Amino acid sequence: MTSDRPSLQAELLRWSEGHAAATVAVAFAVAAGWPLWLVSACGAVSFAFLIRRCRGLWTPAGRFGPANSLTLARLAGVLALPLLAPMQLAWVGAILLALDGVDGWIARRTGLAGEFGEFFDKESDAFFLLLLCLMLYRLPAGFGAWILVPGLLRYLFVLYLKFARPPSPKEPRSAGAGWVFVLTMAALLACFAGYPDRLQLLRPLAAAMSLILALSFARSLYRMYRGSRPRVAG
Repeated sequence: MTSDRPSLQAELLRWSEGHAAATVAVAFAVAAGWPLWLVSACGAVSFAFLIRRCRGLWTPAGRFGPANSLTLARLAGVLALPLLAPMQLAWVGAILLALDGVDGWIARRTGLAGEFGEFFDKESDAFFLLLLCLMLYRLPAGFGAWILVPGLLRYLFVLYLKFARPPSPKEPRSAGAGWVFVLTMAALLACFAGYPDRLQLLRPLAAAMSLILALSFARSLYRMYRGSRPRVAG
């Protein structure tokens, strides 16, 4: 499968850019008052296209595999979140968040870990975050427009990379960024669990984690530029 690697990278990049543009457009439409189910519909169509386009490159063995199946099941749960009441959403969302990482463990144990699975999991997580932010914004007496920022960061980041073309196009990975994502998600889910009585107490927590997430993206962007600078001897 080594010879297929460049074609897979090209497919993932092309899909990521188109997905980001479509998702941002739909997110703004929903924020302006269009129904929430449009976000789930957009996600369902876009992810189905991703899976179809990468057929045969899903794993080193070519088959979809149990790990990607679990990611797909988690994504289906995410797409159904707009149908739930706030407390139900908090419980279901907590289960979906707890399962994050299990798919990677399964992929490694079965010898089917690959670039598609990692990408699929990452993009599903980003969509999960966006949907939570949109739903918090749309809640009666919910959050201001600032809550949309953490949900849109991933997609704006992708679009920035497309047009700005930084010297180092590969975004850096870090365990710290993963923990920031998990804690941000936990803070947002706590807001649903505390709605409406404890929402005033939980807003500062959501705001703090949103700021930390934004700083994490800024740090990644900084490293992409700094990493391309030649080192000065001496």
